[in-house]
Amino acid sequence: MNDSKSTADKSALLLIAAGLALFIVCADWWSASVALPAMADDLGVRTIDLQWVITGYVLTFCAMLGVAGPLGDRCGRKKLLLWGIAIFAVVSIWVGLATNASMLVLARVTQGIGAGLIMPLATAVVSHASSEKKLARNIALLTGISMFGAAVGPVLGGFLTQYFSWRWIFFINIPICGLAFFMVSLFAEESKDSAVQGRLDIAGIFLLLIGISAVSVGIDRVPHWPMVGWLSLLMGGLLFLLAFAWWELRTQSPIVDFRMFQNRRFVGFTLGGLAGNSAWCVLVFGATLQLQQVLDYEVLNAGLFFLFLSGSVAIASFIAPLLEQRLGTKSLMWIGLICQVTGIGLLFLFDSELPLASGMLIAGVGCSWTWAMPQAGAIKELPREKVGLASGTVLTVMVMGGNTAIVIIAMIIDLYPKTKAGEASGIQTGFLLASLTALLGLIVTVGMLKGSQPLPPSETTS
Repeated sequence: MNDSKSTADKSALLLIAAGLALFIVCADWWSASVALPAMADDLGVRTIDLQWVITGYVLTFCAMLGVAGPLGDRCGRKKLLLWGIAIFAVVSIWVGLATNASMLVLARVTQGIGAGLIMPLATAVVSHASSEKKLARNIALLTGISMFGAAVGPVLGGFLTQYFSWRWIFFINIPICGLAFFMVSLFAEESKDSAVQGRLDIAGIFLLLIGISAVSVGIDRVPHWPMVGWLSLLMGGLLFLLAFAWWELRTQSPIVDFRMFQNRRFVGFTLGGLAGNSAWCVLVFGATLQLQQVLDYEVLNAGLFFLFLSGSVAIASFIAPLLEQRLGTKSLMWIGLICQVTGIGLLFLFDSELPLASGMLIAGVGCSWTWAMPQAGAIKELPREKVGLASGTVLTVMVMGGNTAIVIIAMIIDLYPKTKAGEASGIQTGFLLASLTALLGLIVTVGMLKGSQPLPPSETTS
């Protein structure tokens, strides 16, 4: 009995430890998003030019997601998670000390390396320690803890920016990372995939990073370069991504095992996560601009307004385990997509404060469930020893989709007249595309998952 209680206590503390690591990544992202206009004013550039504080960060974040799973499977998931926390903490100092836009973007790109290690490995560490029965519950709870960072982030970012400086958004990461590092060291057990063989796929890493970067920059440059310039970059990026897929199918130890996509249910959950996270990223980026650039909110008030979104994300994450047990993983993902279609659709139809608050509240529920449930559903489709690779693959697809969505929406906004009315029209277009993306994700996943039977449960640890 005592041993059972001790194991349960340790599992709970591990959940908190991993959640704390994800908490600071989420809080940092939301804080930085809200503070973009203040950063731009301080550094003398336009807010839209600083979208690379977000997208540049996400590029390396996304590339590391593909590396973190296989690397953790080889070298140890706990060890790599600790490295990610340490990198994130140290680079946060560099970000806070940035003196110009180029330095800020470069520092954020480097910070994405640490975040990209933390995100999949925190999930993998918890997933490895969870039984099949408790896996979806634990991932939902992990999401709830991390999404508390989403609720705190905008308010904290607004407060620090308005009363101190946007730089303190990054300096405050240091003590929180220190606590997360200590708790993970104490409560996580090391785990690896003993079946993994061969060298790390360095060629795949470079092909993925170059492909994603070229596509993102090509999209971003549409309003600024002649067609031959941005189209060449865009097509070159797509060729690199095709080469990446070709290489991954032939290498012995891929960072993204495309053979996993032979599992129809794995693909269905992954596409649901892709659509949901793309809609979420556009919502955050568009709402940040709308509140501060169109509705003239001060940064703290904008952060407080974001509680309609981030607060509902956090609350929905904590009630997800109970609902998942009753409704099932795929049903909760579908409900999440419906909430995103409805909530973001309200933001497209109306541009006043009450519909904006209502839309963010409804969409936040969907954002929570379309983040946690696709991961849980996809991971359960594969053997337990592949949890690192599965987690990294799903997150890579989800985050890459979200990053591309932000770049596309920033490009669309930049095509409109450089006036308040023009920017408002561009933001509304972004909300329309985000709502349609969630609707498409709903249609596709219903078609792929409806009526299919889950795989028989594998042996699991308690």
